[in-house]
Amino acid sequence: MTSGMQKLVPLVSISPIARERLTQVLKDQKAEDSYLRIEVYESGGCACSGGYRYAMSLEKDPRSSDIVEKVDGLTVMVDGRNADLIRGSKIDYHESIQRRGFKIENPNVHTEACGCGGH
Repeated sequence: MTSGMQKLVPLVSISPIARERLTQVLKDQKAEDSYLRIEVYESGGCACSGGYRYAMSLEKDPRSSDIVEKVDGLTVMVDGRNADLIRGSKIDYHESIQRRGFKIENPNVHTEACGCGGH
């Protein structure tokens, strides 16, 4: 290991509330040994989302193309093609009257040049 090696940014970080919720989901579904899969879809829609949508699911087995990392005691996996796109993102959990759920904040996708007024 040379001194020029930079520390790899973790695949994702998980906010404390999201971690709590995910742990609860795993418990409720008796799926404590499952992996958390993050899927990335090109939505092609408005630039405000950076052109991507994300989905999370629980799975038992990684595929051969997956990158698997431990984050805060949870095992996260993402398809190798999308690893660089997602790396450094944050999983958060939001609760409001209208909706609640997990949200992936991705710093790699720039959305300044967006004109759909949703800000």
